[in-house]
Amino acid sequence: MGDINMKAKEVLELLKISRPTLTKYVKEGKIRVTVMPNGFYDYNEEDVYKIFMKGVERKTYIYARVSTQKQKKDLENQIELLKQFCFNKGYKIHGVFSDIASGISFEKRNEFFKMLDDVLAGKVERVIIAYKDRLSRAGFELFKHLFRKFNTEIVVVSEVGNEKLDSQEIIEEIISLLHCYSIKFYSKRKIQKIRKLLESEVFEDNSQESRTDTDK
Repeated sequence: MGDINMKAKEVLELLKISRPTLTKYVKEGKIRVTVMPNGFYDYNEEDVYKIFMKGVERKTYIYARVSTQKQKKDLENQIELLKQFCFNKGYKIHGVFSDIASGISFEKRNEFFKMLDDVLAGKVERVIIAYKDRLSRAGFELFKHLFRKFNTEIVVVSEVGNEKLDSQEIIEEIISLLHCYSIKFYSKRKIQKIRKLLESEVFEDNSQESRTDTDK
């Protein structure tokens, strides 16, 4: 959230308060404001969410994923592993979310987006996953950064996993994320441009790795 600001209407709707109460919060220094050129106020998002989250029960969610229907038993085992982990840690589980979809098929991960809605609403204290790639292979750090902005911790039960990422899969996953989050803002032409940039960067990285291996 940081220096991002909100409009008065957004603050009133989120906090479910009246305008006089909002004015009171500003006078008390609870919400910082930025005076815009037109004389209106923009309200500091971080301050707004601090107030919002005081009245919200913070939840613990677990999220599991497998790629195909044939792995359904693996999905069940994954969920049991996460439940046992929560039991051992003393975490009360408020929600179990799971998807059967490949890592690059974000549009098919309906449960993930249900969970994400609650994260973005500031309702989730922690999300527990078995491995990093259950959430995202290429975009894990991106989600970690995003969740942290809403005071949500991602807990990874095991660091064991497929750490070697296929270059094409990285590209496809990022493109899939762009389609899910930014399809309204990116034309097909821009998507293709981004794809080419990513491919060139991955090719360059692979070339550097090859040169390094040769030097060894």
